[in-house]
Amino acid sequence: MNDYLLAFSLGLLSTPHCAGMCGSVLGALLAGSQRQGSGAVPMAAVLQFGSGKLLAYVALGSVAGLGGLALSGGLAGPGMMLRGLSALLMIGIGLYIAGWWRGISRLEHAGAQLWQPLLRRTRGLRLERPGHRLLAGMAWGLLPCGIVYSMLGLALAKASLLEGGLLMASFGLGTMPFVIAAGGLLGNLRRLTGNALLRQLAGAAMIGMGLLTLTMLFMPAQHAH
Repeated sequence: MNDYLLAFSLGLLSTPHCAGMCGSVLGALLAGSQRQGSGAVPMAAVLQFGSGKLLAYVALGSVAGLGGLALSGGLAGPGMMLRGLSALLMIGIGLYIAGWWRGISRLEHAGAQLWQPLLRRTRGLRLERPGHRLLAGMAWGLLPCGIVYSMLGLALAKASLLEGGLLMASFGLGTMPFVIAAGGLLGNLRRLTGNALLRQLAGAAMIGMGLLTLTMLFMPAQHAH
């Protein structure tokens, strides 16, 4: 599977995880926007917050791609290791979403300690202003998330500023349906994504994506023979 399609698909499959982890963040941002605003169209605010999050993903992916280039020195070995690590993270996240293993939450809790100072800086933003909504959305995009970490592993493996940014853009676009739906249907979306069967199906699909990524690591070697 093409890496960009893989990233977009993982963005879509992340909805059950995002509803639980990001739903309250978006809800707080929208509440702040409505409290301070002067009749702004709610969906416009949702799209501005979502666009800020997407910009944060692109920036992270670009930095990761550049870092991967520096780490690999043009060699294939480090890139394969990073892809393998990313695939293992996908499998772990799939198990977490399905409710079969909670270990990945420790990684997210550790990252939350780094995110809190940035979150405090956003509390003074005037959320009726589009530019401030973009900034708040970018801060939202830095929320610690195991799925984002797995995507950054793939971006590192790209070893390219441009391709790393494009990969994270694909992932971010995959998460946008959740952002748009949550803007008007937050309560209904939480009930839907709280369905155990739906979470298990999404988790199993993500595990399948991780296994496919691992399999793809060995395909060039097979073709070489």
